[in-house]
Amino acid sequence: MKSGFSTACSLLVWALCAASPAQALPPIKELADPSLPDIAAVEYAPGKGPVIVYNPFLCKQAGRDLCEFYRYHEYGHIALRHYERSDISAQKKEEEADRWAATHAPRQIVLAAWRFFSAGGGATPMHGDGPTRAARLVDARDQVAFANRQPEDRVGRETTPLSFSGLAL
Repeated sequence: MKSGFSTACSLLVWALCAASPAQALPPIKELADPSLPDIAAVEYAPGKGPVIVYNPFLCKQAGRDLCEFYRYHEYGHIALRHYERSDISAQKKEEEADRWAATHAPRQIVLAAWRFFSAGGGATPMHGDGPTRAARLVDARDQVAFANRQPEDRVGRETTPLSFSGLAL
């Protein structure tokens, strides 16, 4: 029987493949590793596809929604083919993966990450500080909202941030 993690990720892989048939991704293997020092990571083995490794204990501590955001973040690295790119910095790859996750994850998942980052969580030298990451999520969601508006709505108007229970997101 699949765990909720595996089922959600399988659906996510399907969505990634369906969204861009020209760049369809092979099935992504996911492994639980309680010794992983981070909540989730992508591992790349030569000649094999990427594997998402996650720490089930850290996921449980973080909560379902925050753990899911981190999984979307890792899928962002794969979808953006960061493992093939040496033309951008590691910090830029992390920014792009955050933005990808913010635009592909459901709103409640992004909100969980926004709250965590806004409180100073999730800070690393590679990812940036928490408030910067929180702002990155809002910016990515705003860009999607702006892009989805009708052309006549875009002229001469400020973008309205997406909101969730009164919080800009």
